Amino acid sequence: MKESSGIFGLISCVYLLLCFLVVHSERHKGTWSSGNFLKFVSKFGVQKTDLKNEDATQGFFYGNITTNSNSSNSLTLVVVDSEYFSHIFGNVILKLNKQHKTNICKSMFKKIDEVAFDKDCKPKGTEDYLRRVPCPKNKLCLDEDTPSNVVPNYQFTYKIMDKQIPRFWYMSIVACYRNTTNKNCSWVSSDDDITIDYDIWLVNGDPIYKKWNPVEHQFSFEEHDIFETFLGFLGVYIIIVPFWFYVYSKQRHSLTKFLLLITCTEAFGIFCNFIHVAVFASNGVGVYWIAVLGNAIDTVAQCLFMLSLLLLAKGWMITQPTIRGKKVVFSLWGIYTLLNCVLFLWNLFEVDVISNKDEWQTWPGYLICGFRIVIMIWFIVELRHTFLSSRCPETRLQFLQQFGAYFLVWFIYLPVLVILNTQFSALWKKKIMLCITNGADLLSYLILLHLLWPSRSILYLLKGEDPIPYDLLITGVLDEDQDDKTIFKRKKKTKLNGQLRREPNHNTIKNGFHKSPNYTDEKRLALLPEEEEEEEL
Repeated sequence: MKESSGIFGLISCVYLLLCFLVVHSERHKGTWSSGNFLKFVSKFGVQKTDLKNEDATQGFFYGNITTNSNSSNSLTLVVVDSEYFSHIFGNVILKLNKQHKTNICKSMFKKIDEVAFDKDCKPKGTEDYLRRVPCPKNKLCLDEDTPSNVVPNYQFTYKIMDKQIPRFWYMSIVACYRNTTNKNCSWVSSDDDITIDYDIWLVNGDPIYKKWNPVEHQFSFEEHDIFETFLGFLGVYIIIVPFWFYVYSKQRHSLTKFLLLITCTEAFGIFCNFIHVAVFASNGVGVYWIAVLGNAIDTVAQCLFMLSLLLLAKGWMITQPTIRGKKVVFSLWGIYTLLNCVLFLWNLFEVDVISNKDEWQTWPGYLICGFRIVIMIWFIVELRHTFLSSRCPETRLQFLQQFGAYFLVWFIYLPVLVILNTQFSALWKKKIMLCITNGADLLSYLILLHLLWPSRSILYLLKGEDPIPYDLLITGVLDEDQDDKTIFKRKKKTKLNGQLRREPNHNTIKNGFHKSPNYTDEKRLALLPEEEEEEEL
């Protein structure tokens, strides 16, 4: 009973943690008090505008901001690009605790005032960056002087046109306003404690054209094609997972069982992320806790896959049934798993959304890449030791060669990619990293599927849970002149009545042994594990 209560408590804690995480969405809805001075709403990538189809390709920021307080127009909604936002945000961070808020407001808007339009104070301004909020209930905001430009049923609308390249735009609400008394037009801080309710959408394209591009309309530009990416990977995993079940059904073996588990785990993580982006494409919010769960499952799959590589480098179930140097193997794997958990949590709570750095440009990301190189060196040394110290059939050595050649590349690709990632634009790096990392993992599972296909793995896998089924005889692995009752046998060093006692080979059906004239000792030795081969010699 106590154990059940403990498990229930753990599940409750995890659920509450996921519920209280900041929801990443492009529809922002909530309340805010001006006593906090600055509310950063979102960073959103606006696609390049097609001049032949402006409305369908412009960025649209629209919504409602109202209050029940007895004050109006004492706050300012600001939408600017990165050049101006760095000036605003930098002044808040550096001066908030050192200067009076009115002086901070003047510093924040000094540069914006040079270009921002205001019908009372800056009628010659060229940029539509500012709105006085909160807006009157059931009416347009005061700065919306062209009602036809406002999305129906909302109080304000920004139309953002980027003619050259896609760009990030930043939306904030600041407790500052223009003092228009006697046409002074100076920026001052709001002394009133105003609580506002806001409901804001950030999308690419006019909302009336949403059906034209439903899988990208809600997404920031750096997340365009994410829906198609997850859909593509999920489709491939749906195809290859049954093949892994087939491999396991024909070769019930500890190694195939472990790799089947890893592949299914990876596929489920992809499925969770796809569910999130599919719902996000519909409502602009998604199911964030499912995305967190999907990323956590993906991290688990990555760590388990690393463990499988470390075990195979030791020759586990290829040259020997036990694990050599368990302490070293599991110590390396434990450190790697711990670093991945730290990076996962860091990405949830510490990565700055405002900056253009991703989780790989943090110290946990650099540590993982550095330690991955250390594991790669250990992997090469252990694989070479396994190769040189094993007196195995040529087929097993060929497996180790092919295995080592590919997965050496798999180890090194991520550190190289992280270095190159620093040169990618922030608008592209997320898509590039997602496609390459998931593609490399998928290719790894396909290569192992090829190497462990039953018609090949019969030659180098050690004893499994069940013997190889009879239908593998048609693959040509066994002697051509053997009939359906003929199987391979192996000798055991003990004798019975002066003759060697024979036992069925682990990879064949349980029938009697009839040695064909063409069945040589050399062929028989090729099927023996390492320790029995030494006894024969």
